[in-house]
Amino acid sequence: MPNDGLLFILVGPSGAGKNTLMRHVQQHFTDLPQLATATTRDMRPGEQQGREHLFVSLDEFRRMIARNKLVEYQNVHQDDWYGTPRETVEAAFAADKDLIADIECLGAERIYADYAGNTVLIFVSPSSVEVLAERIRLRGNVSSEETADRLARARFEMTFARHCHYLIINDLVEPAAEHLRQIIASERSRRRGETLSAAQTLPRPRVHCAVAALIVHGDHLLVRADSAEVRLPTFAIPARAAQSPADFLEGQLSETLNLAVTVDRIVDPRFDESAPHHVALAAIPHDVYLYYTYRCSASSRLTPDSLDWVWRPAADLRLPDALAGAIAAPAG
Repeated sequence: MPNDGLLFILVGPSGAGKNTLMRHVQQHFTDLPQLATATTRDMRPGEQQGREHLFVSLDEFRRMIARNKLVEYQNVHQDDWYGTPRETVEAAFAADKDLIADIECLGAERIYADYAGNTVLIFVSPSSVEVLAERIRLRGNVSSEETADRLARARFEMTFARHCHYLIINDLVEPAAEHLRQIIASERSRRRGETLSAAQTLPRPRVHCAVAALIVHGDHLLVRADSAEVRLPTFAIPARAAQSPADFLEGQLSETLNLAVTVDRIVDPRFDESAPHHVALAAIPHDVYLYYTYRCSASSRLTPDSLDWVWRPAADLRLPDALAGAIAAPAG
């Protein structure tokens, strides 16, 4: 059928390994070229004009915007602009040709809004932000200022994972690349009726999202009292929740606890949502688990209505390093 082309968009923070995975799967699929997005940044070693990107001047980029030549465009890092050429995308769809692309989350969201039937969103991330920081550092060509900017942005980008069709944990390249290969084969099979064996078909996963609160008052943390392990106030996010995780958490806390609790917001003018202080990701066959944890402040240590909750000195609790760091971090 006409307009049956697919655009596989790899979404995720800088350092997640999206381009590495893309190169691996293109060895399996010779009919899956990269969508060359427009950018104002300088060409890097190994890149070619028109293959990874269309390298243009800022003035030319502005002319593309004025002429409605871009489906979406974003200021991604520092003063580097990226955009998706409308003509390239629509021509591929009309010719039933597939493309693969690395596009940041806000741009991917816009493309999906315009071409939902032709777009597959695949979130790529290592298991922790700490791994991201190490990967960016090892690149060696990124300034300390840009590294800090990318890590700050990564916290916001992680909240977009719940909107994607798939999640790939890229701690090891080979299994992550095989996961991506299976996704592409399965989506092509579903789209075009191509025959795959049951073992080869990868169902779209169920996404389970939850949001947890690190509620602190002074040096104390609010936890469950009925377990030797630390249990934070945690709430499941409905699949179709329109609210951001931070807004949803604030509403749930006001309904559940007899405390004045506020979410310590990390804000960035480029994003509509507040970034979590910690994110935990997990992907197993048929299921994806996303846990967003926010640091919160309580105005008092009044006992909540439920006797299950108790205030304990944070220093006495055995917390993962990332959560202990989030408690100590100042509000954003």
